[in-house]
Amino acid sequence: MNTKRRGLIGLGIASLATPALAQTAAGSIRMIVPYPPGGASDVIARLMSQPMTETLGQTVVVENRPGANGGIAAELVSRAAPDGTTLLMGNAGPNALNQALYGRRLNYDSINGFTPISLVSSVPLVMGVFLGFPPRNLQEVIAYARQRPGEVNYASGGIGSAPHLTLAQLGTLSNINWVNVAFRGGQAAITAVIGGQVQVIMDTAPVVLPQIREGRIRAIAVSTLNRITQAPEVPTIAEQGFPGFESTSWGGIMAPPGLPPAVLERLHAAIIRVIAMPEIRQAMERQGIEPRTSTPAEFMQHITSEVQRWSKVVQDADIKPE
Repeated sequence: MNTKRRGLIGLGIASLATPALAQTAAGSIRMIVPYPPGGASDVIARLMSQPMTETLGQTVVVENRPGANGGIAAELVSRAAPDGTTLLMGNAGPNALNQALYGRRLNYDSINGFTPISLVSSVPLVMGVFLGFPPRNLQEVIAYARQRPGEVNYASGGIGSAPHLTLAQLGTLSNINWVNVAFRGGQAAITAVIGGQVQVIMDTAPVVLPQIREGRIRAIAVSTLNRITQAPEVPTIAEQGFPGFESTSWGGIMAPPGLPPAVLERLHAAIIRVIAMPEIRQAMERQGIEPRTSTPAEFMQHITSEVQRWSKVVQDADIKPE
């Protein structure tokens, strides 16, 4: 399903819901971010928190609960009361990739354990390398790794994260054996690459692009089908020998299962209104984040398709949870 064209979908709902949005409900809203500060999910949550506070008449507080590739936060929200006061800034990691990797061993259900409200973003992944690493492009990285099986390491923000599984998929397609080194979030991962402890990184644009611009790491590729406007000089993986290759992280807001329809409509209308604000869209785009929205049904379909897609990647790459 292509949701990229739906940047303003649902504005009709927002306009109809204006009186409801003006009502002040009891209690603040916790927006749980499943990763440490500094990553794409955290950036988006903090951009949205104040305008959502103003729109809903409730204080929206961002709370970081990292761990288990977002699983700690996801389980917390999945078990919370369905009253609209606990929300998850969900993304591919806890809400699709964990399901693909751990299956029934998860303590929550990525598909049935939440009430999807709306997608809010699509985030490109960017590959970079330590400045002292010899390869200058993706084909040179692959050739270097192929000649040194098991010796090239890549940093990711956690086992089963989108960067981890994307590079595992690339390794399968290119027949190379390289090693994932998992860190507690993207900021820790990129610090290791800047220092040369790990040679390669792939992470979201807000994590990687600032380091490329500052000359601390060297850009290799982006994971989108087309080059991104924030770094048009960086070629895609697709154009460097892998036609059709695409992998992006996404963000979306969800609530515990059983959210009453009236609360769902109210929150959905608020999210759509906030994402439509020019200042929010521009702030996201400056970070390399593409604003997106969806209906709750479209979001559910997206999650289901992502679980199916990444389950195949896990199987094909023979990735085992640690």
